[in-house]
Amino acid sequence: MEAFTSSLATIIFYAVAKESQISDGMFSSGMTSNIRGAATVAALVLPLILLYKLLWSRRRSTSNDETSDDNNCDSTSQLQPDSQLPLPTAQYFDPTDSSDLLPFPSVEYEVFLSFRGPDTRHQITDILFRFLVHLKIHTFKDDDELRTGEGIWPSLVKAIGQSKIYVPILSKSYAHSRWCLKELVEIVENMRQDKRRIVLPIFYMVDPRDVRHQTGPYRDAFREHEKNFDRQTIQNWKAALTTVGALKGWHVTHNDEQSKYADLVSDSIWSHLRRFYCTVETDELVAIDGHVEEVVKRLSLDFKDVTMVGLHGMGGIGKTTLAKVVYNKILSHFDRCSFVENIRETQHQNDGIFKIQKKIIEDATRKEDRVCDVSQGRRIIMDRVSQFKVLIVLDDVDEEFKFGEVVGNPRGFVSGSRFIVTSRDCKMLSRLNENKCKLYEVQALSPSHSVKLFSKHAFKKDYPPPDYEILSSDIVSTMGGLPLALEVVGSLLHREEKSIWEAKLKQLREVPEKHAIERLKISYDALEYEAKEIFLDIACFYIGRKKVKPFYMWNDCNFNPTININLLIQRSMVKIDQDGCRFQMHDQLRDMGREIVRRENIEYPWMRSRIWTVETAVELLHEKKGSEQVKAIEVTTPRPYTNLASECFVNLSSLRYFKAPPDAKLKGDFDNLLPNLRWLKMRYHRGRLGDDDHLINFHMKKLVILDLSGSDVCNDWGGWTHLKQMANNLKTLNLSKCGRLTRLPELPQSGSLEVLDLSSYRWLKSTRDDELDIGKLRNLMVLRLPRACIKKITGGTIGTISKGLRELDVEECECENLAHVLADVGELQSLQILRTRSANWKQGTHQQSNLKELTTSSSPVVDLPRLLELETLVVESCEYGLEIPTPAEDDHYANNQVLPWWKISKLKYLRLHEASRMWCSSGTNNNPGSNCRLPSALTRLHIICCTQLEWLPNLENMENLIELIIENCPMPREIQGLGSLKSLQTLQISDVANLRRLDGLSGCLLSSANKLQELCIQDCPRLAALSLITGSVATMPSSLQRLVITGCTSLLQPPVERLPSLSHMTKLMSIEIMDMPSLREIEGFGSLMSLFIVKLRNCSSLERLELSGLRKLRSLQIMDMPSLREIEGFASLKSLATLQLTDCTSLKMLDLSGLENLEVLDISRCPKLETVALSSLSNPGKLRSLEIMEMPSLREVEGLANLKSLQTLNLRGCTSLGNVTSLGTTLAVGNDKC
Repeated sequence: MEAFTSSLATIIFYAVAKESQISDGMFSSGMTSNIRGAATVAALVLPLILLYKLLWSRRRSTSNDETSDDNNCDSTSQLQPDSQLPLPTAQYFDPTDSSDLLPFPSVEYEVFLSFRGPDTRHQITDILFRFLVHLKIHTFKDDDELRTGEGIWPSLVKAIGQSKIYVPILSKSYAHSRWCLKELVEIVENMRQDKRRIVLPIFYMVDPRDVRHQTGPYRDAFREHEKNFDRQTIQNWKAALTTVGALKGWHVTHNDEQSKYADLVSDSIWSHLRRFYCTVETDELVAIDGHVEEVVKRLSLDFKDVTMVGLHGMGGIGKTTLAKVVYNKILSHFDRCSFVENIRETQHQNDGIFKIQKKIIEDATRKEDRVCDVSQGRRIIMDRVSQFKVLIVLDDVDEEFKFGEVVGNPRGFVSGSRFIVTSRDCKMLSRLNENKCKLYEVQALSPSHSVKLFSKHAFKKDYPPPDYEILSSDIVSTMGGLPLALEVVGSLLHREEKSIWEAKLKQLREVPEKHAIERLKISYDALEYEAKEIFLDIACFYIGRKKVKPFYMWNDCNFNPTININLLIQRSMVKIDQDGCRFQMHDQLRDMGREIVRRENIEYPWMRSRIWTVETAVELLHEKKGSEQVKAIEVTTPRPYTNLASECFVNLSSLRYFKAPPDAKLKGDFDNLLPNLRWLKMRYHRGRLGDDDHLINFHMKKLVILDLSGSDVCNDWGGWTHLKQMANNLKTLNLSKCGRLTRLPELPQSGSLEVLDLSSYRWLKSTRDDELDIGKLRNLMVLRLPRACIKKITGGTIGTISKGLRELDVEECECENLAHVLADVGELQSLQILRTRSANWKQGTHQQSNLKELTTSSSPVVDLPRLLELETLVVESCEYGLEIPTPAEDDHYANNQVLPWWKISKLKYLRLHEASRMWCSSGTNNNPGSNCRLPSALTRLHIICCTQLEWLPNLENMENLIELIIENCPMPREIQGLGSLKSLQTLQISDVANLRRLDGLSGCLLSSANKLQELCIQDCPRLAALSLITGSVATMPSSLQRLVITGCTSLLQPPVERLPSLSHMTKLMSIEIMDMPSLREIEGFGSLMSLFIVKLRNCSSLERLELSGLRKLRSLQIMDMPSLREIEGFASLKSLATLQLTDCTSLKMLDLSGLENLEVLDISRCPKLETVALSSLSNPGKLRSLEIMEMPSLREVEGLANLKSLQTLNLRGCTSLGNVTSLGTTLAVGNDKC
């Protein structure tokens, strides 16, 4: 701090001195005025210095308070990793926690590391971070991702919120840090809000039970915290530790090799971040293979230059579908891929060009950059995106799109990059000829293919029946081979009389050949009024959005949405996504719908029925131009729009949907305004202190949806006064994430409410005195309750009040009488999703539950035979275990006229996590696992961390099982029935310490020869035999994409010297073979053309490795291979980006020539290597990280001066290395002698 003050004072002095023209110790004649100027500057700056010093001292004191215990820790008790490497580009700071940081830029992180600095920073944290960097996984860790200018905690909250995977490294003093505990609470909250987010804990030198139950060192930490923090804070911290402590993770002890666990964690993270493909409805594709072949041929994937292909053709011809199929087919050839859809529409939106650039930048760099203008976005693309070999698809581009201004010059991208551009305008693509754009016209379907596609929709088969052949051909002839028109018109005529067909044929013949929209409009004109309204709503607002909420609005408007949505789907005018949740629509149909709305009033756009453009919406509200024609308004401007006075809504008597601008605020008297409003979505903004928030007569009597989620709305908001009276029809009330609410508003008592979402009251400062009365909420279908806020639930029990309840989420709720409220939840026939800590309910004697998803913990699961509709069952931390029936009970169930549940259950996914045991109902068999059966419909079975589980159920009846994962179940000796798993695609068996044999594995591999994609068998130290590595070639399925065999040390007797040939495994992308010291040969290794990742470790007898055919290999790790003398084929590894060689003590020569894309090179403890010739690299300018350590014989590193992109250099322990030539940039060199 003193240095900063001194430096600032010096700057002030020299600034004034320069102004005064100080020369040779003499002041000029302006001395007096300049002294006055200096005094002015000092008066402005010195208060800032004092303020900064005050804040610094407070921060230092806080840091000192937290680290006082750490300063006395025994450093010798910490394990040192085999190799300590400096963090790439890291500048280390003193604070002890990962949380005590400066802020970071607005970046979307893939992984967030939460750790206690003194315990782990220079241990497993650094090792894991380095592994993640090697895999190009963008990770938040400490100060290397920080920018100045923001507060500490908000920056951490932002980083956590933007991350996909969380890795808390729970060490002995982790709980001593309040920052770490705050991080953990935020992590758990994010995980609960979004089930796609994953927490992967590492228990570092601490027993997971101490974390889970806050015992041992964690008890000591909380004894100190209880002196300084309130009870609620302590409970939140403990709950977070309990949650994370119960998750599957990695337990690292003093005897464990930390790099091994870092490798396992990074592999798990990588598996969760696999690329997603574009969705294509392949069942409806006709005659596309030839188009795909032609486009791929034009892309010339084998050539190194940058290539662009333009697909052109009229709207609805299938350009987007073709681009998606090609994209899915070739994306594995590239480092990064981006598919940007609907550019023609997006570019006209507010900041639309920025959105396009942002999508490309995020997909390619995996970072979110602040793009302020188009030129800056282009610079980011050219500076960062262009460094990758990319595949970029720009879909639906028109003449207004300026490729060079938005994306930049394609010739500046890395060789091998490819661009695909689709457009209706051939002239637009012709302007790209300077980039050697190869054009391909997507032709209309031939008559025969047109009839086939038409018939798929009109008759649900490939060809028309004989009596419809002529009529079908006549109709098809008017379509011009346009796939979309064929699909829509064919769907329109499905199951219609011939007279209707003939009438539509007459209409089609009257439409000019080139007017595609008019052809499509024939289907729209055939709709009734209600279906037309729904279609236009979707086309203007709801594409890509969930269908549930619009259904409420349409129902209240008597539009019969169930019938009419099905009609639109049948007529191919609307689609629903694969999850059955969101609306989809072809852009040609979208354009048709919006064109219909535009024609309502071409001259005055604010008098149209639907307003979705920012300019028109703002003009209508600002200029008070509302009219009764307006039915729906959505304002999507990103600019804050804080004042919406009641006068803005005059004359909007027909408005039924209003999505307010972000951070909006309603003010004024709303008496007699918006009488038909059904749906109000508003992220309410409270504004500055003292603003007039006066809101009166806000009684929207027809409102069915009130969505205030994420608002700053407070207890005194004027809308609460009328909520009870106004909402006789209210169906959905969403108050989730309303951070300023400190008590529950008075809920409507009409009984109409169906969805009540009170979840994620994240910052609620409640005393938990509120009571929630559910007595009149008899129509509830969805109920989500918060962790805090509610002390008691009154009005009855769930089972007697809400008979139609479909989803109940009380997993976080801590109200005092929750057990009583849930006592009869088993009576609910409608319940489909239940998340609760306890599933111990009573159930009607003769009732069958319709529950589809059940998540429960800490209680036994009872009456499973009656959960016949259950599809997902997750049992967490259940000490009572799970009852598994046997076939011998068939007679018992027959007598009760009920089929055994394992025969009729619809259960698809079963996850047992920390279930202490399984038992058979009969309880008489000495080997119960041989008789017990799981439901045969299961497709996914996960048994994880069941440490007391003595046996596993027999799997012989599970022919539908696709994924089997058994982890950290040390006691079972065998897995029965593997040979019957004919559909298996993923088999992972790890940490099953007592497992002796896998008798049915050979049969499993043979029966699933065309299906098994992932086989992982690791850390099974007593597994005595594995037919996979001792049998014939036939036991190695050609469909395999990932193969892992590690930590099976009993396989050494008899020793395995040779693996079966791998040459036929052409789909293999990743292989890991470890701990096989007798292995001398891997036959066919060099012919694995699809191989992406190779890890070989502790194969100490292997002398030679052939890599010549591995052209797609990106990562190669060879460790603990003391006999390895020769690695052949480096020149063929054109795609290799990461190379790690460790403990290859016999390796004398390393030929790096031909490596064109090497970015990370790590060589450690290879003592016979005397020279590393970087000059032989084909493209040395791409190398970013170079680490050569513990190489005492190394005398020279050639070519350092050519490493223009080098960011990290570590030459630690290279004692014979001479001078390092100048690099032209500042780098950290770890060797003290250099």
